Amino acid sequence: MNLPAQLFSHDSLWLANLLFFLVLVQAIKRAEWRELFSNDMRSHALIALVVLAPIYWHLNAGIRPGFNFHLIGATLFLLMFGWPVALIALTLVMLATWLYMGIDLTSMGLNGLMMLAIPMLCSETLLRFSQRNLPKNFFVFVLLNGFASAALSTILMIAAITGVLLGLTHYTWPEIQYHYFIPAPIIIFAEAFATGAFITAFTVAQPEAVKNFSVADYLTGK
Repeated sequence: MNLPAQLFSHDSLWLANLLFFLVLVQAIKRAEWRELFSNDMRSHALIALVVLAPIYWHLNAGIRPGFNFHLIGATLFLLMFGWPVALIALTLVMLATWLYMGIDLTSMGLNGLMMLAIPMLCSETLLRFSQRNLPKNFFVFVLLNGFASAALSTILMIAAITGVLLGLTHYTWPEIQYHYFIPAPIIIFAEAFATGAFITAFTVAQPEAVKNFSVADYLTGK
């Protein structure tokens, strides 16, 4: 869902870059690197997913600038590693992918806010809500924080991008409806399914690799 720089004014791009930089600085400050690298399974999972993610980012579908779709993995990375590490890791994925594809980097801040910060904020809010108010059950974690959270965060991302396209570009509402909303359910389902499948596999096979999952809480009930 790359929003190309040519659609936006210079001022709006650099304002977005500044805002995303501030968010990224907070992520760097809050990232628990010692905990991450003391857990071999989690650190290996991070490396594997960072290597795999650019493939999905590179394989995108779309016809017009700003209306392309690809899997992102924001909710999956958040559940696996916590939002600070997830944001940093996917920012590096975005940077590597764009350098490889020759995309103008001046729109990284805007895309980072839309594709990473907003979905992670949604998923983090839902995760905290479920941890405080819902039973700690394996199926609640997988279905709500995996499948449903990925779907909701993608819907919120699409709504935010729609607002940006309407407010800051030449695209009209009928154009956005036709080129963006019609294929949107496909990427919503794909993101939810991929996130749910990966998080289910990790929690069953290697639960220690998932930062926000506890065997004692979600499986044994102790």
